Parts: sequence; C-alpha cells; structure tokens
Amino acid sequence: MKKINIITGKIRSGKTTYLKKLITSTKNIGGIVQPANGEDRFFSDIQTKESKELTAQKKSKDTFQLGRFLFYSESFSWARKKLKHTLVDGIETIVIDEYGPLEFADKGLEPAVSEIIEFVQYRNDKRIIIVIRETLLEDFIQKFNLLKEEVEITKI
Repeated sequence: MKKINIITGKIRSGKTTYLKKLITSTKNIGGIVQPANGEDRFFSDIQTKESKELTAQKKSKDTFQLGRFLFYSESFSWARKKLKHTLVDGIETIVIDEYGPLEFADKGLEPAVSEIIEFVQYRNDKRIIIVIRETLLEDFIQKFNLLKEEVEITKI
C-alpha cells in the first residue's frame, strides 16, 4: 500500500461518499471528513464522531467567504487541531477531506496538512488518504514534490 492515497474526481462526483465507505473497512484510522447535507457542510472527526458546522448562513465576524460560500473560521481551527492530534495518537491511516483552494492559499486546513504530509513521507508506519478535486490534482502533486512510488490515485 502506498504512503499517500489520493481520491480525486469532479465536484459532487462522490469522493466523500467513497471515502466514507473506505473508512469503515480500515483499521486504526483517524482524521476529518466533510459530509454535506444539501448545501451545508460539516467537519466530522472519524474517531470521536464529533462534528462542527463548516458552512454559515449569515455573514459575521466569525465567518469568511470563498466564492458563494460562507465558512466558520473556528471550525477550521477545530479541524486543524483534530488533524494534528492524529500524529501523536497512534493512528496509522490519516484521512484529510479535502485539500482545496483554501489550502493552496495557505488557509483552511493549512498548515496542518503540510505538516502531516511531511511527517508521513519520512515514516513507514503511517499513511494518508486525502481527497483532492480533479482540477487541483497536478498542482497538489507538484506542491508537495510527490513521487510516483509514494502515491496511489483513485479517480471517482
């Protein structure tokens, strides 16, 4: 099994649904998934099942906008902490759903994702399953200088 497993596809193609099925058959797994309920998105901790609402309905001092969506800043802080915790919690497989435009701008789940990728690249006891939109895949591979022998790509 490769160290970095990428699930990719178009927007709304079923990447997170596929990931959720994969999670149920994987042992010693932790991290964050972003299930959607219509237009509403959430962060959900795989281990604790705890969730935080990600998308907001009204603008406030606690939100920021990207495209047509409003996001809760605190939800990203919570998700970054949960992701960093996977490095010290004995987790073998770390799930990151998803790496997108915010992360490319060093916002959102960054810098936690970069720290996890760097950490996993130098360890033999950990791997990552990460969701990346098809249009961002090549940029992601280049950003992290990933080698073909490190990466397995599943297209949905």
